[in-house]
Amino acid sequence: MKKTKKLQWFLGTLLMIAFYTISPTYILAGQTPGIIDGADETSIRGWAWNSSDPSSTQEVKVIITNQATGSVVGELTASASKYREDLADQGTGTGNYGFEVSAPWNSYGDGSYLVEAYAGGQKLSGSRVYGVGSFASSNGLRSLGMFRTTAYCPCRGCSGRWGGRTSTGTIATAGHTISVDPRVIPYGSRLMIGGVIYTAEDCGSGVRGNHIDIFFNTHGETRAYGTRNMEVFLVQ
Repeated sequence: MKKTKKLQWFLGTLLMIAFYTISPTYILAGQTPGIIDGADETSIRGWAWNSSDPSSTQEVKVIITNQATGSVVGELTASASKYREDLADQGTGTGNYGFEVSAPWNSYGDGSYLVEAYAGGQKLSGSRVYGVGSFASSNGLRSLGMFRTTAYCPCRGCSGRWGGRTSTGTIATAGHTISVDPRVIPYGSRLMIGGVIYTAEDCGSGVRGNHIDIFFNTHGETRAYGTRNMEVFLVQ
């Protein structure tokens, strides 16, 4: 009986070691983190890289959708091979992961357009909204003024034991979740920051007053974002 229990313990230990050794490799394989971090009158910019093969070059597909009709008006492609010092400073790979593609906004006509991007079969974070013509005046938005914005991720250093769970019970999502001081910005508020529309669904001990913490998937992205003073708009 004792030998059987020892054998079961030994086999269980081997299975646990195999799980924790193999699983991270399996989970990371083929992942392509990245973000759209700029969309203006001339171009759309961001970065993408394959964590399982940092030396490879990713092809990025940018999808532009008319928000009023839901129709896709543009599909643009770019190679994520432009050198970016902020990415090289992270100490992983070469830093040659930036992309930029020209956007023919005038050919799409007046409207509000959602900008999304994909690489390696995965959606990049940081979707943007860009207005053309009469929509460029930010109709439906009300400025809340300038806020100090920072970034956080699910790691223990940023989120402690909470991980990806928010204080409102949702699962934090990049390009969507922000942490606010609910005395200043009520939970559920939709805010546009840097062209991206977020939802206030989290809070943090260090988020007080005119301070917003933006959720990202990785700690490298939070370091790249740093601290920025941004005008914040309430989406009405």
